[in-house]
Amino acid sequence: MDRKWLVGIVIAGTTFAACVGANGPGTAWGDGSFSSNGERIYFTATSERGTDIDSSGGPDPGGMMMGGEVSCASCHGADANGGVHTMGMEVMDAPSIRWAALAEHEAEPHVDDTGQDHTEQDVGYDFETFVQAVTKGLHPDGEPLGDDMPRWDISEADLGDLADYLQSLPSQ
Repeated sequence: MDRKWLVGIVIAGTTFAACVGANGPGTAWGDGSFSSNGERIYFTATSERGTDIDSSGGPDPGGMMMGGEVSCASCHGADANGGVHTMGMEVMDAPSIRWAALAEHEAEPHVDDTGQDHTEQDVGYDFETFVQAVTKGLHPDGEPLGDDMPRWDISEADLGDLADYLQSLPSQ
């Protein structure tokens, strides 16, 4: 067997094993990689509690990152500041989800079919509306979030940890 070919197989196998890891496809984070469960949820969509965190709706995760798992960081970035990026064939403009940005969220102008303005000023996120956004895909004013935002099936305890992590990030 050719030595270069054998080395290639060993490297490919090691890379595959590291990417699959204990939590399925994606990066294999080591113990102690995260300072909190909320940070772990943000980057991996897994909980140290072992509770299920699944997404539904939103972008097709099969077309993203070569079939990798979707997490908050996949769209909102490692710093949670969001931005415009392309995943597969889709261009997304993900907002900042640092807590300071969420708390300052303003409603989009919304006029119903009768012409009545339902826009509420200074409609920021609190924990209740954060849960609504993550699990049901709704802004605090009840308007739907974009179709590219997954709806997450996640426990309230894990949502609390995620909110605490986002609150720990400095405003920018």
